[in-house]
Amino acid sequence: MATRLARGQKNSDHPLAVAARARVSTIVDAIPPEDLVLAIKRAPSLRGMILGYIAEEMFGKIVLRDPRITDVRQHDDHDRENNKVDTDFLFEGRRITIQLKSLQTNSIVWREDLNSLHGVVQNDGSDKRDVRLPNGDTVTTTNYRRGDYHILAVPLFPFTGTWDFAYKLNRNCRLTTSNKYTPEQQKYLLATTEEITHPLSDHWSTDLFATARSL
Repeated sequence: MATRLARGQKNSDHPLAVAARARVSTIVDAIPPEDLVLAIKRAPSLRGMILGYIAEEMFGKIVLRDPRITDVRQHDDHDRENNKVDTDFLFEGRRITIQLKSLQTNSIVWREDLNSLHGVVQNDGSDKRDVRLPNGDTVTTTNYRRGDYHILAVPLFPFTGTWDFAYKLNRNCRLTTSNKYTPEQQKYLLATTEEITHPLSDHWSTDLFATARSL
């Protein structure tokens, strides 16, 4: 008969506990690369999360190393209450803020009417927070406000197989039409999804610097 363990004081500083927590970070190194890849491919939710971080890594390596960009700052993507951007940098004397989002895999289709690939980008925060609008209203929402960031950036890899990025000004993103908000409130809140096609439609560009100059 199993003996019930007595309740005791928790000691997070015990050497064995410290070693166990430290060991967690070595799990990835302990897994053969092929097994790690298979695990990611089998779990759509994990794949989506991983691809988002990969996109951030590639954006940093490919885009942010351009000599025209200086003073790059990365931000905590878990702090959406106070921070609505992934990164910002100086370009031609102006600080540019970027929100990087990825295509939703299952949204990608061929549109016969547009003669192009078509996909949807989730363009909102992960958690609800109280947002004060310019008209004085406060709403609890995951939506971004118009103006929370300058430029929406989206990796085109699913469309092209290469690490190119498309850019769209925040002011050109769609506004919400959700009936959760009054018509007045809708004027200040972006839609939670943004559509993108390949070839790119109006308001999208692969030229980050031309987009930044049009602010």
